[in-house]
Amino acid sequence: MAIKNKKVIAWILAAAMIAAAPNTISLAAQVEDAAAADEAEESGAQANGETVLDNGEVVMEGAVGKVDESEWVTLDDYELVAESSTYKMYLYEPRLSIILENKETGELLESTLNDAKDDGNSNKSWNGYMKSGIVIQAIVGTVNTYQVDLLTCDNTIEVTKTENGFSAKVFFTEYQFGLTVNVSLEEDQLIVNIPDDSIIEQKEGSYISMISLYPFMGYTFLDDEEGYMLIPDGNGALIHLNNKEGRYSTGFSQMIYGKDIGFTDSATQALLWDEVDMVRSANQVIAPIFGMAHTNQNLGYLAVVEKGDKRASVEAHPNGVMVNYNRCFARFLLRDIYIQPLNNSNSGTVTNVEADRTHTDLQVRYMLLSGEDANYSGMAVTYRNYLLDNGLVTIKDNGYNTRVDFLGTDREEFLMGTKAVTVTTVDNVEEIYKELQAAGISSMLSVYKGWQKGGIYNLPISKYKADSHIGGTGALTKLIKESEENNYHLYLYNDALRLNPSTNSSTFNVVKKVNKRTFKDEFWANVYKTFMYQTSKKSDSTLKKFVKSYTKKGVSNLAVEGISNTLFSSSSRGSFMTRYDCAADYESTLASIDENTNLILQQPFAYLWNYTDAFLDMPLGSSDYMYVDEEVPFLSMVLKGVIPMYSDYVNFEANKTEFFLQMIESGVYPSFYITYENSSALIYTNSSDLYSTEYNTYKDTIIEYDEKLREVAGMVDGALIIRHEKLDNGVTVVTYDNGVAIYVNYSGQEQTADGVTVPAMSYKVGEA
Repeated sequence: MAIKNKKVIAWILAAAMIAAAPNTISLAAQVEDAAAADEAEESGAQANGETVLDNGEVVMEGAVGKVDESEWVTLDDYELVAESSTYKMYLYEPRLSIILENKETGELLESTLNDAKDDGNSNKSWNGYMKSGIVIQAIVGTVNTYQVDLLTCDNTIEVTKTENGFSAKVFFTEYQFGLTVNVSLEEDQLIVNIPDDSIIEQKEGSYISMISLYPFMGYTFLDDEEGYMLIPDGNGALIHLNNKEGRYSTGFSQMIYGKDIGFTDSATQALLWDEVDMVRSANQVIAPIFGMAHTNQNLGYLAVVEKGDKRASVEAHPNGVMVNYNRCFARFLLRDIYIQPLNNSNSGTVTNVEADRTHTDLQVRYMLLSGEDANYSGMAVTYRNYLLDNGLVTIKDNGYNTRVDFLGTDREEFLMGTKAVTVTTVDNVEEIYKELQAAGISSMLSVYKGWQKGGIYNLPISKYKADSHIGGTGALTKLIKESEENNYHLYLYNDALRLNPSTNSSTFNVVKKVNKRTFKDEFWANVYKTFMYQTSKKSDSTLKKFVKSYTKKGVSNLAVEGISNTLFSSSSRGSFMTRYDCAADYESTLASIDENTNLILQQPFAYLWNYTDAFLDMPLGSSDYMYVDEEVPFLSMVLKGVIPMYSDYVNFEANKTEFFLQMIESGVYPSFYITYENSSALIYTNSSDLYSTEYNTYKDTIIEYDEKLREVAGMVDGALIIRHEKLDNGVTVVTYDNGVAIYVNYSGQEQTADGVTVPAMSYKVGEA
């Protein structure tokens, strides 16, 4: 086997280091645990000790200690099965374990736990989990779930060598199910694929629930190596590969493209004193990616979940979360368990398993990185190139605009009904535009919310009919057309997902969960407390009807929310719709509408990026999980110069100075949510959370931000970010491919970087 000798020595040294590590179990304890486990096995009893696997399964097993050295799988047991100009791929068939060797440096990327690096702290189930190329969670009956892996479960494997890898047909005899795993090495990319038609389930009541593909790909032990895992939380975040000292009981585990409301109950947000929202919702996973960087080895990868992403999760668990290893991977959900209420609330519930599994290929593409590219900057460039090369995004007009959104009218309770509370009329918008234009703001993008008859929460919108309280349809149409001539782009807001049962009748066109109960989106609100979701078919017909009515007036600027960042499973009249069906419907709808409108989307999921002219509400931070060590503007680095991005609303940010610097750093344009009247007028409406929106309060800030950010945007117009670095002195350096470098100083004192002096909490533009 032609792996450099220094790597063999490294394996041996790793074993010696782990044996001496203070966090490992002593040899006496290992022997004692092994003896106890053997005794329990002989007596038929269950060994003591509970653990929770990455797949969520609870197992009760005793620690088994390290594998006997004489039984170790070593490098000599691996077979060379593929070679490109940059990498070699080796396979150990019984575990479907692969090792990737960088041909230039000899560095190795391992897919399963090396026996020599086994710290002996795992029980039998964890041992099987860490050393198996694929791990399955099985459902047996309707309640019990079991881990199925290649070490602890009887199986057969038929491996066929291919031109650039191998194909393995795997069958688990006890559970009577199986699948085929195809692994190929294409230059510096590794593709792992499970064809849908290869998945078989031959035993009634024995089902595949989840599949984890190479859950230890690129793993590290404690702080043996420097580097980090990239997770798609918010704009992007890093979990460092340092020793977490057992501080965390969980890691990152989020569904790609958000949770599935078809399987979860909605919950009303609890408020402090029934008024103050004290909990910020976690960010959704917008893009199907994750990454691993071994910075001292100059080795890493960016992984893209290419197929099966609509029902997959990204898992990234730091050391100390059950075991002492850092790992990140994709987990695919094929079949789930749900609670089915009986005829009435007093009849109880039963547990059901989905009647059919998800039918789609599963595929993860690992884009291997080395040298100077083995970091999050290299990952961002790699992902951008991937998107452009595959036609998943196209370069849009990235000309600078300040975004100023307006709220027109809402409703408050009055006698037997409601009355209008109008805070920004068409005339008010026109007046604001004239003032800002006179102040030197040469272009602007605005989203007008609450323009429709009945106010902002009269949903859905199926006809272009403006509320008379803001000035009516004719006045609004005139404003849109005249503003466009002045490079002020006014978009009408349309939530194409929700239906308000208080203003519109709900019929068979609302979403029902898989248990056939209507989904209700509950809010703590003054007027409208419950909303429902339209089915994807109904959203399509309603939105297209609106667009036809709207464009007939000669206007076409449209901002869409709801269907841009929501996916769900549902049931209807005996049929079942998956998240894949939902995504296909939404993509078809937006592709069609994009042909007839100037379409912008609110926080769109990655599969819709090609249909939007702008990305609204790009998060600039993360969800602030305790295990996150560092935030990075990963998505902004990917999309800067490709799609114009607009921030969350500046006026609701506590630290506006830091938020401004984050926009400078990420290349994201500012957003403001404005009302002409004081926001106190909204106190008894559903918009009562808009506590600071009055135009006169923010006029000077809007003008100041436009001047500064427009100047910076002009220096990097059309350029792409190629490098992002955080220096030890608190300065962040962002380098563009046109040679411009932006220095952002987040520290409390003046700092110098690359000969550029930057004042405290400020920025400078220079050259790379």
